[in-house]
Amino acid sequence: MKIGYPAAGMTTEKKMYLAKNFIEFGLMGVFDTQTQSVTVIPKELLKNGVVEWVKNEGITTIITPEIKAMALKVFREEGVDVYKAEGQLLSLNVQLLLTQLLNPYTFENIETKSSCSSASCGSCGSSCK
Repeated sequence: MKIGYPAAGMTTEKKMYLAKNFIEFGLMGVFDTQTQSVTVIPKELLKNGVVEWVKNEGITTIITPEIKAMALKVFREEGVDVYKAEGQLLSLNVQLLLTQLLNPYTFENIETKSSCSSASCGSCGSSCK
């Protein structure tokens, strides 16, 4: 299984950390459960956007501390499961996911600050903050 996540970076101890969300991230990471390997690329290289890259890489699961309703909707439409991270450490979140202890995001449990929380939201306009 390939798990995607917004990456904040790696420490000198080789610990990978998650970024807050897909808005405030500098790297996109992939953890492959079969090879136990991590791949990280700068977001500038995601020329067609995160969702298209996730689809092309064969990523079936996303772990992120935060997500907007529209992003959740788009990932779901592509068949990608999205889980709420527990803290920022990648290794802990992968372990929790593999032992079925991470909670999937639903439209009801997304923390929102605007009226853009609806599952029927059709666009990500400037009023969505």
